Amino acid sequence: MVSSKLLHQVIGACSKPDSVRIKDESAVNEKIHSIISHGAPALQVITDFDATLTRYHLDGNKCDSSYGIIATSPLVSSDYRDKAMELYKKYYPIEVTPTMTIQEKIPHMIEWYEKSHEYMISCQPPLKRSSIQDMVKLSTATLRDNAKTAVERMSQAGIPLLVLSAGIGDVVQAVLQASGIDLPNVQVISNFMQFDDAMENIVGFKEPLIHMYNKNEAAIHDDNSNYFKDLRSRHNIILLGDSLGDSNMDHGVADPKNVLKIGFLNAHFEQHLEEFMTAFDIVLVDDQSFDLVNLLLDHLLAPAR
Repeated sequence: MVSSKLLHQVIGACSKPDSVRIKDESAVNEKIHSIISHGAPALQVITDFDATLTRYHLDGNKCDSSYGIIATSPLVSSDYRDKAMELYKKYYPIEVTPTMTIQEKIPHMIEWYEKSHEYMISCQPPLKRSSIQDMVKLSTATLRDNAKTAVERMSQAGIPLLVLSAGIGDVVQAVLQASGIDLPNVQVISNFMQFDDAMENIVGFKEPLIHMYNKNEAAIHDDNSNYFKDLRSRHNIILLGDSLGDSNMDHGVADPKNVLKIGFLNAHFEQHLEEFMTAFDIVLVDDQSFDLVNLLLDHLLAPAR
C-alpha cells in the first residue's frame, strides 16, 4: 500500500476539486503511483473526442459535436439540417436514458448512425471535402480548457495519443488542425468519409461503422490494425471519455498493466453518477478542463530527484 498523499495533492490542485468523484481511492492511488513510476516511455493515452477532448458546453450553450458541426452548418441545405434535427430528437433521448441497457440501445444507435450517413450522402447540394474546414470555423466546437497544452506536452514527451471517436473522422481531424494539435503523436480512428476523386463530393463512409458502444478492438480495422501492436511496450494507459461505452476503449491493448480511466460526466448528473463511478476510476462532474490530465503529466514528466 502506497501513501495516498499524491492522489490528494493532484485532486487538491485541480481548478474544481469539488468536481472530482472517486469510488475506490486506494486502487486509484496505486494506479497513479505505478503509472508515474514507469514514466512516459511506458504510457499511452486513449481519448474520446466529442465532449471529452472538446468542451460539452461554453457560456451556458452546448457546443457542437463532430456530427453537429455538419448538421447545424449554414453551409448545408435547410432540408438536411431539418432531417438531422429530427434524428437527434428521436435518438438522443434513447442514448441518454437510464432505463435501457446498453444492449437494448445498440440497435437504435446503429440506426441513428446509418440514417445520418444516408442523409449526408444524399444531401443536395453535395457535401464537399473542401467545405469541412469552413464548417469547423463556423461551429461552436472548441477544445476543453488546457487540452491543447496537455496534447502538446504529450507530443514533446513522445507519448502516443489515440483519438478514438464515434464521430466523423474528417471533421475531427479538421478541428485538431484548426486547434493546432494535429501533431505526429496523434492518431485518429473514427468514421471517415469517402469522396469522389473528381468532384470531391461525399459518396460514402469507410467500414466498419464505429458507434459509441463498439469503440475498442472492433474499431481497429485494416488501416489501423497494427496500432496497439506497435505500442505493446506501453503497458500503462490513461483513458478519457464521457460515456459508458468509452470506458471500454482500452480493449485491444496488448497486456495492459495499469489503466487509469477518467470519465467526464457532462450532464444528467444524478441519473448517471453512480454508473459512471463504477465504470471509471475518476469521474469529473461538469469540469470543462483538462486540468487533471495536466496535473498527472506534471508528476509523470517531472525530473527524477
